[in-house]
Amino acid sequence: MGDDKLPEAPADESKIPPLNPEDPLLGLTDEQIKESLSVFGKNEIVIPETPLWKLFLKQFLGFLPILIELAAIVSIAVRDYTDFGIILAMLVINACLGFHEEYKAKKSLD
Repeated sequence: MGDDKLPEAPADESKIPPLNPEDPLLGLTDEQIKESLSVFGKNEIVIPETPLWKLFLKQFLGFLPILIELAAIVSIAVRDYTDFGIILAMLVINACLGFHEEYKAKKSLD
């Protein structure tokens, strides 16, 4: 395979503001650091916590749950209430197991 990388664009150093005008190799002064921290905060990405109810409802949106939901709709349409109850139980059990596994995986990452 060939080298598919694009050449780097030349940087116009006159457009880049220096970090420390006195000596660019030193970086920011302590005062500049404190000021930047107070204005912008820490340089961190905060991942919002997903509510548990959303995690549970998400279990009903996969391919298999949608197939089970369609089967439940068909069984209720033909007035087969026994099959509807069994299919609904399968759907809820599948959602509970999926929720439990995803919750455990999420907690192990924290």
